Amino acid sequence: MTVSRQEEVRRTNINIFLKAEGAGDHPPPNYPPSHDSPEKNGVIAKLKGDFPNVKSIHCLAHRLELAVHDSLKSVSGCNHFEMFISKLYSLFHQSHKTARLLQEAANDLNIEILKIGQVFTIRWVASSFNTVRAVWKSFSALAKHFKTESGDQSHSDSVRKKYTGLLKYLTNASFLCDLACMKDVLRELQSLSLKLQRRDTTLVDSHRYIQQTIEILTAMKMQGGKSTAKAQQSILAGLFKGVSVIGERTGKINSPQFYQAVVDNLTARLPSDDLVQFLRPLEKSSWPQKREELVLFGETEVHKMAKILGEPTREAIKDFREFKLQGTQEGETLKRLLIASKTYLATDCERGFSAVNDMDRKSRNRLRAKSLSSLLFVDINGPPLEIFDPTPFVTSWVNAGHRLSTSWVTGRKTQGSQRKPLWSIF
Repeated sequence: MTVSRQEEVRRTNINIFLKAEGAGDHPPPNYPPSHDSPEKNGVIAKLKGDFPNVKSIHCLAHRLELAVHDSLKSVSGCNHFEMFISKLYSLFHQSHKTARLLQEAANDLNIEILKIGQVFTIRWVASSFNTVRAVWKSFSALAKHFKTESGDQSHSDSVRKKYTGLLKYLTNASFLCDLACMKDVLRELQSLSLKLQRRDTTLVDSHRYIQQTIEILTAMKMQGGKSTAKAQQSILAGLFKGVSVIGERTGKINSPQFYQAVVDNLTARLPSDDLVQFLRPLEKSSWPQKREELVLFGETEVHKMAKILGEPTREAIKDFREFKLQGTQEGETLKRLLIASKTYLATDCERGFSAVNDMDRKSRNRLRAKSLSSLLFVDINGPPLEIFDPTPFVTSWVNAGHRLSTSWVTGRKTQGSQRKPLWSIF
């Protein structure tokens, strides 16, 4: 693609976006986030060339991921936990037989096996929590499977020793403490991640969610979480989910240090306080309750925003007063300010990448680009199946001259009618 063609496509996309959002000539000052922000060729640099007032914010959901990874690097013992979970993932995903034997062990114990994935990879932190929860719930099944395989004489000595080592590490009280600590922390971070990924989450909401999570983790640093308390009780009893646990009562991961590392990294990656305070008056939840305090509340910020975006400041103040004091609908000027205050995350892009991986898999590798694009459009933008009505599309397909899939019999025609005289012999 030539440079002129790239510029044409870029300008077309900007115009389409502005028209769809009703933002006139002003894009949202927080649009768009970028995983990386090259100084000259990045998305932000290109937009700032056209709109100097654009404010760039790194995707908050990715800020959370970076905070978690920085915390893991700064606390010793986390690497041992990651290595063991990776061994479990490799063990049960490289061999269908091993996965089947684990399922049989779970069936004997009447428990449900959850999928054991990887932890702290390029996936969202919610995926790491699902993996840790799967190991927690499948603890007894894993122990039974490892014990059975370690005593199976049909295996070689090296295989039996591998299962013996896995069983010893799994049933160590130290690992149980680490597992409980990770489960408590990741549960809170999963909740935060899902909130940040919601399309209706604003920058002010994100700041509030992150601040609330920091307060919760700070309290849990001193008191511990539910899973940690349950693990400590089980270690004192010497039994967890019917499995004997032995060894040290403290984990290899320093729990208070890990909690503090997560809190510090989240605090360091909070959105700018100045920008949050700038946008806060547009959020009804931040308005004061007393009317005398509400009368002039937020007018300074609205005036500044309107001036930055080139909107008539007096019209903006007038619309804002009627909106907050009279409860009327937003005026046209205020509506443009509200649109411009939106924050756009990169999670939709990530959902698109996941949809591509689901569509363009090995069993469907002959899809053409046009067909793949159409499937992705329906998958990303289409309604849920429970409210989708396929009747108009099926009717138009049939009316176009196409045949139903059940209108003919596939395969070779039977020769039964020709061989009927021979059947009397049998």
